[in-house]
Amino acid sequence: MSKFNLSAIDSYSYEPLRKQVYNVLREAILKGELMIGEKITEMEIADELSVSRTPVREAFRMLEQEELINIIPQQGVFVAGIETKKEIDDIFQLRAELEGLAAYLAAQNITEKQKEKLKEYTEELKDHIAHNDYRGCIKVDIAFHRIIKEASDNKWLEKFLDTLFEQATRFRRSSFSRQGRLQEFLQEHQELGEAIINGDPDKARESAEGHIRAAWDSIITVFEKEQR
Repeated sequence: MSKFNLSAIDSYSYEPLRKQVYNVLREAILKGELMIGEKITEMEIADELSVSRTPVREAFRMLEQEELINIIPQQGVFVAGIETKKEIDDIFQLRAELEGLAAYLAAQNITEKQKEKLKEYTEELKDHIAHNDYRGCIKVDIAFHRIIKEASDNKWLEKFLDTLFEQATRFRRSSFSRQGRLQEFLQEHQELGEAIINGDPDKARESAEGHIRAAWDSIITVFEKEQR
């Protein structure tokens, strides 16, 4: 059984191997499948992806340039965490505004098929939370917010949110570690989904902004505790 459960390399791809390894690792980090602070080695990744260590080493350098991993001499390679409070604030300040706008537009434009998906993801989230499945929660959260982005029917808003969401996902595991956060997380998704499905744009915006600010506060609380 694989240790990290990474996506497989596409043996038919024309992309250089280092780029494929980079893409697999980048996705795993941004989706929270490789956790903040987790140690990874060239040998483990090479074995898991059935490649040599050279493209893994090259992929590590690319990820280090993006500040997604830290390469520490004599210690190893670690998934990068939160460096400063300002980094968190900058991401979540903008995200609260744009997620609010996306929810507002989604409540006006959502299709019946998208409504069913939101309901389905809310139920899946409930199940993952009941089993304390953090990785499952993150995957469903990504899918839930993707539906809202798509339902907003604004391609530029969707692009900006994709970038912000990727960065915010790195912090999601920290947010979950605060006592009681998972139940709040479920309730926020239920309220947000309900407002969008009911076609209430003002309530949807309010719920979305509240949801993002709650995550923001939770992450700051954990970050400051770790700093102390």
